[in-house]
Amino acid sequence: MPSVLLSRRRLLSASGGCLSVATAGCAGTESSDSATGTADDGVRVESSHEYEKKAVRVERDSPFVYPNDEAADHAEDGLGARLHASFFVTNTDDAAALRIDAPDADAADVRSFVEATDFAAESVLVDQRSIDDCYRRRLLGVRAADDSVRTSYCRELKAPTSACEAQKTVLEATLVRIHRPYEDHPSSRSSSESRSCSGRLPADATDGESTNETEANDTTTDETTVNESRKTDERNETNEVSDR
Repeated sequence: MPSVLLSRRRLLSASGGCLSVATAGCAGTESSDSATGTADDGVRVESSHEYEKKAVRVERDSPFVYPNDEAADHAEDGLGARLHASFFVTNTDDAAALRIDAPDADAADVRSFVEATDFAAESVLVDQRSIDDCYRRRLLGVRAADDSVRTSYCRELKAPTSACEAQKTVLEATLVRIHRPYEDHPSSRSSSESRSCSGRLPADATDGESTNETEANDTTTDETTVNESRKTDERNETNEVSDR
């Protein structure tokens, strides 16, 4: 198994969290050493590489992190925003070009996480999607192949001590630092998300802390696959919902 030792710089950048999201964004960091997670449908998710995750929430209904200024300008229409909801940051040029339309503190959280990446050995996936304010999204596992990356998530209610607003939807950017470098952006990106998690947060855990293990239970899984082509700049997206 790869070493789980992290640099002092990495540890410092990952130490931030938040306890309240009443009016501002929320950021939390998790890490994994190729752990195996279990979704409620009983499917075990085995990660191919170590990774760290940071989640940043902003009160808006469209993506707020873009690959560059041009992408942000094209996102003014609904289709453009959807195309850039998920993308990869694979080198320092990509990192420098990021456009982040968020409050200063949230933008700083995103930049510090990305800038702490060693792109000679790691890459960052930016994955943005909406979520109810009183729920949290857990990353169960990451499988990174030569030209594809697959992530598996589940959703669960926040801890009772976490501040939230019922019937409110926020936009969450999940940043996943995968311990695998890519010279070119992977052309295939897929993701599955279970609508519930059977495991519960420890009583003393914050929103940025959790394990990647849950117990089996019945659930419904949303499946989304996005194929990206750098040559044609076209993306095909399919959504599939299956009851298990």
